[in-house]
Amino acid sequence: MSKAVQFHELGGPEVLKIEDWQAPVLEKGEVLMDIAAFALNRADILFFQGLHYSLPILPSRLGSEACGTIIAVGEGVDRFAIGDKVSTIPFANARYGMHGEQALMHQDFLAPWPEELSATEATSIWMQYLTGYYPIVDIGKVGKGDFVLVTAASSSAGLGAIELANDAGGCVIATTRSGAKSDAILAAGAHHVIATEKEDVAERIMEISDGKGVRVIYDAVGGSLYDRYTDALAEDAIVFLYGLLDDRPAQVDVVKMVRKNAIIHPYSMFNEVRHPDRLVRGMAYIVERLKDGRFKPRINDHVFTMENAVDAYRYMLTGEQVGKIVVRVSD
Repeated sequence: MSKAVQFHELGGPEVLKIEDWQAPVLEKGEVLMDIAAFALNRADILFFQGLHYSLPILPSRLGSEACGTIIAVGEGVDRFAIGDKVSTIPFANARYGMHGEQALMHQDFLAPWPEELSATEATSIWMQYLTGYYPIVDIGKVGKGDFVLVTAASSSAGLGAIELANDAGGCVIATTRSGAKSDAILAAGAHHVIATEKEDVAERIMEISDGKGVRVIYDAVGGSLYDRYTDALAEDAIVFLYGLLDDRPAQVDVVKMVRKNAIIHPYSMFNEVRHPDRLVRGMAYIVERLKDGRFKPRINDHVFTMENAVDAYRYMLTGEQVGKIVVRVSD
């Protein structure tokens, strides 16, 4: 018996409970892990609200990112063994909730825990970097001379995208609402920051890019923000809409998109990692850069404990964090 974050109905953080959890019999390909740390994502909020692409089966566990040690293996597990230290790769599912002292995971979505990373760092790599890898590197093919727009840049996915775009040779224009986090975003590697509550977004992009515009847009906000940068698209721009921070739907201006031969790509990392070849390609790219120090996951200053794990979700909803929100479970 162990403790896990669970919910029995949809709603806000008030529906989350830390409850006893008994591991079920392992199915083919599954492992049981002792969790060292787990990380939060905006998708977790949408999941317990019932607004995510994946819908929970109540009562439900929560969360997709964790690292720990394998303590049991099911039939057919041939890539990992008891005692292996691993981290989990998020994918679309309703069975594997990682937020607790122990958790199940299928071996197809496990990776070795990089030995150069601490527990809080090892639990923070895959959503942070794979989410940005496909739009910026694999699909968007950012290179030298490209301007890249990263919205909600203080989030873990935003900070990961800044590193990815820099590594690929792009010039990063980041957005944040009030500008209070601008120094932290610049310190993370952004070349320019636009405070969306204070500045004309398209005008500033065109000033920064000397009229060239942004070619790859990595947008976690959507809604009304989409309309504020479409006058600053470069030729052949790709707009990756991957988040719903603005709950109003984006109104696509077809004329503006046609003028720049631009496209909108409704995007989720989950649609990429379900293809084994794409997952392996993305993992190899990121691991290489973690090992040589080019990438370093950024952890929010406030690390929570299992006892106050529900407070971590409340904290995420304040929007005050810079970097990954992590719960440390054990030493």
